[in-house]
Amino acid sequence: MAHCLEYLDSLPSFQRYKNLILEAMNPQPGQVTADLGCGLGFDVLRLARLVGPQGRAIGVDASLTLLQLARLPSHDSTAVEFVNTDIQKLPFQDGSLHSCKVDRTLQHVERPASVLHEMFRTVRSGGVVVCAEPDWGTFTIDHENRAMVRQIAEFWEESFRNPWMGRQVNNGLREAGFLDIQVQGALLIAPSWEASDKVFDIVQTAVRLAETTRNEEPLQWLSQARERDAVRPVWSSVTLFLNVARRP
Repeated sequence: MAHCLEYLDSLPSFQRYKNLILEAMNPQPGQVTADLGCGLGFDVLRLARLVGPQGRAIGVDASLTLLQLARLPSHDSTAVEFVNTDIQKLPFQDGSLHSCKVDRTLQHVERPASVLHEMFRTVRSGGVVVCAEPDWGTFTIDHENRAMVRQIAEFWEESFRNPWMGRQVNNGLREAGFLDIQVQGALLIAPSWEASDKVFDIVQTAVRLAETTRNEEPLQWLSQARERDAVRPVWSSVTLFLNVARRP
């Protein structure tokens, strides 16, 4: 997971949508902001640089292992704080945050609505929240065997608790009480076979599909995809939906 997160953070398409999130949050010096499901804390450090030493950037994650790694490069920053807890019940006071984000995390949690309601509770009036979630119904792989691509994509989609969160979070924000909701799409692209496997775990997905269906065709497809990539890159992509909202 840590290696995958590090690699993701290096992809140009990933950096572009991350910049969109920071622009939408617009953190100012001295403010308090939070990243829910912060992983290795890359965005927490970016937020900390924007709020400055008088502000506070809080990273929240349920994984103690990831937080321990996240703390390593941030030990000398007084603006950074990491909290190990379930984001479905945040340990923050009502209205204590100027802004808040959740990024590719709601797809995994048991009760996404609880997270959105917690964001509403903890962000102050006029505060901004950003939710960036993939819609795995848009996942595709650039390969001529459309039938197998469809099978791989659907099998991968089924591995997520909330695979359509990208298209669902907008209504969730409305139900939580947020206003002025704006949505835009961002394409996350893995530009080669190696990148696609690192980001979307294609090899293991095909292997599991072959085992589940007791069919060798997914394994044959893997060999074909590798050969094709040597001639022309086999890229893959998914659409992320960025929802920006304001608490009234």
